[in-house]
Amino acid sequence: MAYQFVTGATNAPDVIIEENQIKQILYWCGFVTPANQTAIYGDSIQEYADLMTMTESDMTDIAKDYAGRATNARINFGLRKIKKLKAVTHWVKDHRRVSTTPTIEKMSGNEFRTQLETATARAQIRKQLKDDSTTKSKEASPGALKSELKWIQWETKFNNYLTTIPGVDGVPLSYVIREKEQPDAGTTFTSFVEKTVASAPLKGTFYEADSDTVHQAIVSFTTGETSENWIKSVSRHRDGRKSMQALRDHFSGEGNVTRRIAEADRLKENLHYKNERSLSFESFLTKCENMFNIYEKHGEAMTEDAKIRFLFKNVQHPELKSEIAALKASITTSPPGTLTYTTVCNHLSTAVSQLPEYTSKGRNISGVSVGDGSPSIYKSDGSIKVDEFIPNWKDLSTEDKRKVLAERKKLKIKLGSGGKGKITADTPKQLSKYKKQNAKYKRTIKALKKSVRFKDNDEDKEDDDAEEQDAGDQFGGKNAKKQKRNND
Repeated sequence: MAYQFVTGATNAPDVIIEENQIKQILYWCGFVTPANQTAIYGDSIQEYADLMTMTESDMTDIAKDYAGRATNARINFGLRKIKKLKAVTHWVKDHRRVSTTPTIEKMSGNEFRTQLETATARAQIRKQLKDDSTTKSKEASPGALKSELKWIQWETKFNNYLTTIPGVDGVPLSYVIREKEQPDAGTTFTSFVEKTVASAPLKGTFYEADSDTVHQAIVSFTTGETSENWIKSVSRHRDGRKSMQALRDHFSGEGNVTRRIAEADRLKENLHYKNERSLSFESFLTKCENMFNIYEKHGEAMTEDAKIRFLFKNVQHPELKSEIAALKASITTSPPGTLTYTTVCNHLSTAVSQLPEYTSKGRNISGVSVGDGSPSIYKSDGSIKVDEFIPNWKDLSTEDKRKVLAERKKLKIKLGSGGKGKITADTPKQLSKYKKQNAKYKRTIKALKKSVRFKDNDEDKEDDDAEEQDAGDQFGGKNAKKQKRNND
């Protein structure tokens, strides 16, 4: 039985052989004459594999070829048909990018047209991302992997860095180092790009080229660091996936995981927010997020409810008790899931911003002490006390101590035994430079004083000249000779 072409909202059959699928696609693209379908099918496109290797320029060449043939074999494609055929090449390749087989079974003409439009838009986006990749990749560079302590942050940054670089087939290079070979069934993706990263094939010519590029990136960020040792055993493969796995095996190994979990447990036990002086609320939330990330990274993720309970328990500022009580009541009366951890954080952040201590800190002006009587690192003009001892230094917060020490280091100020600061030179060369500058300033001051005296009356001028004479002048110096000539 001959295949019956469908159009509009009518769906194609559940099962169609590949030849009829290609001809149906040509029919949807505007080649409704059986002779034209047969000619194009016979000479140019016989299977999806042909479309996989074609580009937009190939379609233009095919159209020119048919337009230049003899009258009885000539086919005028027209701009609309050429555009649709170009879109077909993108549609077919999109299936390859997510490891699926292209098919039009059970598909209507209207749906196919929509998919072609989407495939064309994705191609334009990929081109734009490729044009911007050089600039974005420089900005997203994770830097060198210096130590185990930086691993979690570095891995996240490196993955983000690879998302800014498109691979040979247009898929971001981060697909090479994804942890799961294939996504879990039923996984929902927020975008097609995210789906390609999770599903792109991890074999074939394109993968080999992309994997080599990722390996080179890993080498550039580990060379000269201790982390370089952990990829040496697999470097000969030039496989970015193997190199990344070698780093994960070490830095995410049992010993390091145990250490990170212990760090998260320590934060969970000791992390509290009491006031802005001892630990700002923003820093508190950052440390919370770090703790949550560690647990999630190693398979012990905290639920939203657990995060909220932790927040309520460990925010111990006396003036926030009423806010926390109100949030607890809201959770009780609201439908489950209405109040999220992010919502609670935003609400408490707003409350903290209205606290008197937060407002006074924003003014950047402080006296000898803050509102609760604790010592301050600021002078009355708002500058940091870098050139004098600060009373009750041991009572300052760690954050304030760091500010003072950093400022003293920046200004090269070292406190003497009298409690006052003085500038110190790092090298003899600098010390010599300072001495020369000091001598220059002294000469300038002396000249200015002399200039002022000359502007006074003559009597004062003579007295000043006498004072300026040194011992050498009294025994035949320049001024003595001048006086002798005047007397003669």
